[in-house]
Amino acid sequence: MADSGDFMGEISQMKRRKSYHKIYEQIYQDPRISTIDITQNTGISRNTVRRYLQEMYSQGILIGPYLRMNPAQNYREYVYLMNFSDPFFAFKGLKGFPHVLCCAVTFGDWNIMVVTNRLLDLSQLLGFQSMGTRGVKGISNTPKVEYISWDLCFAKIDEKIKEFTPAQREFKPTLPNLTWGNDEWKLYHAFKSNMRQKITPTLRKINVRYETYREWINTLDTHCTIHTEFYPEGYKTYLNCCFLFSSNHKSAIQSLFSFFPTSSVITEVDDQLLIFTHLPFPHIARRVFCTIYDLKTAEMIKKYKQAVALSSHENI
Repeated sequence: MADSGDFMGEISQMKRRKSYHKIYEQIYQDPRISTIDITQNTGISRNTVRRYLQEMYSQGILIGPYLRMNPAQNYREYVYLMNFSDPFFAFKGLKGFPHVLCCAVTFGDWNIMVVTNRLLDLSQLLGFQSMGTRGVKGISNTPKVEYISWDLCFAKIDEKIKEFTPAQREFKPTLPNLTWGNDEWKLYHAFKSNMRQKITPTLRKINVRYETYREWINTLDTHCTIHTEFYPEGYKTYLNCCFLFSSNHKSAIQSLFSFFPTSSVITEVDDQLLIFTHLPFPHIARRVFCTIYDLKTAEMIKKYKQAVALSSHENI
């Protein structure tokens, strides 16, 4: 017979996670929302909101809100999925490498992923073996996470796959022109990792006027995407899986990952989708691979590659 204290503790933890999710939803909807507004919208006391936010950040339950650049006519970022003979050596060497924005060492169909803000010939690096994919990074997004079980998640995905009918061809919008000056880039680098930091001290630190900040904020919908990630058990408890999908039905693929109880970061790479998703291991990961097989059977995807992220860093 289960101990009543353990049972009550489990109920309490479930209630706390539900409150965590309510707070996450508010920040996902409005990245700069105040704790007072979160309290009014959720009914959770102000002190509890503050305490839960500290817990969510310290335990890796909440990540962000952070910024990622969109492509523009005069601005591009590039994604490279490569294999090296010694990926950890390459990973270490790419830290601080000019024009490298981030790098990850992985295990699978590629063992190094790099994002740059200039087209580089990385095949010249020591230990380079092969280039799996090199392409222009498109728009990234992080679908809003539902508060549901994995079983219900897969039931919804299975239903969507059964209902799938090919949509009309998807057209990409015309890219805007990026007109940021030095101050706007200073603002981006200051706020890109944390949109919720205090504004006035940050502006004072980088010596940018509030009027410039206010104008810059109004350009974000055009030039950036804002990402807020949610992991009920904490980010480090999940397996970080990467999938590269070739598909003519990208919107349908993205909608399926919106059912996951953990965040998925989805990025266009030329005409493919690179998806980072976080899965409990091993039984949920196995079900996801079965689902991918179903996607191929339903002709929602043409082909795919996969890897597991082991470690990553961003170059500031």
